[in-house]
Amino acid sequence: MESIPPSYTPSPPSPSYSPSPPSPSYSTELLPGEQTVEETRRRALQTQNTGVFRRITDSITLVLRDQRPGSITPVYGRNGLVRGHISLRSSEGLAEVTLKLEGHIRVGTSGTTITTSVASDSYSLWSSSSTEPCPKTLPFTIFFPSTFMDGCQPRPLPPSFEDKLATAGTCSYTLSVVVSRPRRFLSSFRSSDSLVVPVCYHPRSRPHMPMLQSDVPFMTTVKSSPEEWHQVLSTMNATKSSRLTPVQCLLFIPAVQIYPLSETIPFHLQLRAPSSSLAPFIEKSAPNHSLPVLLSGEISIRVYLLRQVVSKVFEEQKSSNRILGEGKLTYSTPLPENHHSYRNVPLGEGIDSLDWDGELRCTEDVTVASFATNPLSVRDFIVLSLEPLQQIGCPLLASKHCHPIRLVTDPWSDHSVTW
Repeated sequence: MESIPPSYTPSPPSPSYSPSPPSPSYSTELLPGEQTVEETRRRALQTQNTGVFRRITDSITLVLRDQRPGSITPVYGRNGLVRGHISLRSSEGLAEVTLKLEGHIRVGTSGTTITTSVASDSYSLWSSSSTEPCPKTLPFTIFFPSTFMDGCQPRPLPPSFEDKLATAGTCSYTLSVVVSRPRRFLSSFRSSDSLVVPVCYHPRSRPHMPMLQSDVPFMTTVKSSPEEWHQVLSTMNATKSSRLTPVQCLLFIPAVQIYPLSETIPFHLQLRAPSSSLAPFIEKSAPNHSLPVLLSGEISIRVYLLRQVVSKVFEEQKSSNRILGEGKLTYSTPLPENHHSYRNVPLGEGIDSLDWDGELRCTEDVTVASFATNPLSVRDFIVLSLEPLQQIGCPLLASKHCHPIRLVTDPWSDHSVTW
């Protein structure tokens, strides 16, 4: 029996589509009534490094390109391109020419130095198994790795680090050329010439958001943009015999809490307590019935940047501290009593306050940002220190509060203009 093919109905015609309206035209030119509030300009291209670094020995010459003219040590950034060539005085009778990029963290404890490898890349530029003779000039192009295995966890490759004031540890990188030759009577053994060049790994980093300009008054921004400030709370206790109320310390710092090494960090400090507790902060010549305009008193007030270098060997930790910059404080008018910052801890009846504006900045010799690895970490803090000039007889006890922050190499924007 013959099968009858099924009958199909024709498909309906495709719908007609009207053409999309043209995209609106955009322009950077201002229209009547418009005003530029903020403009951020970025450099189109990073400054080109056109210098050449050379290291010459009797048998090997290493040439590295893309360096700053006159640089003593080659410098590379994140995923940095290492480009150059090797020149050999003689290319006869060679077994292999190898280029090695190595990095090590070294930490010392109890007279022993423990070394951890963070980079170990080897590149054979020529070997005797090649059908071509070894040329006298061998060009190469390699890249810095972006991560390393810190135990079982991948981490960003740490920057080169050596602090002469901190003996906790170092992180260093080298680029090596190894030229191998077979021994004359023992062909299974090799002799070699080598050239080792220290290189600096300097990865750039930025904060994820901009920081308020240091020249903008705190009172202006805290009213209009309170979210731009982070409040750090601490307490300065009093001796039991004095029966004084502890002093509440409020330190306001930019909310991003990630600060460029090259920028000034604004802050505001407020101390709150009954006038009897604030008396040690007050200059003795001030009237008893009101708070002074100038302060000296019996308490040393410091706000500073602290760097802590921590090394870890097995279960033993060793640390060293260094002050990166001291804050400059100037007395300012207090916040209004109904300000939002008092919601967590209301000012309360009978409570007075003392206020300062201040600025922090790293010293110019600090070039390495914060980083963390298991064997070696560089941690940074903003420290508020309140310390009696004379411990005996002062009713208040010394107080020191360390608030962790992160320091980075570059600002959020290369150039910002605000009107």
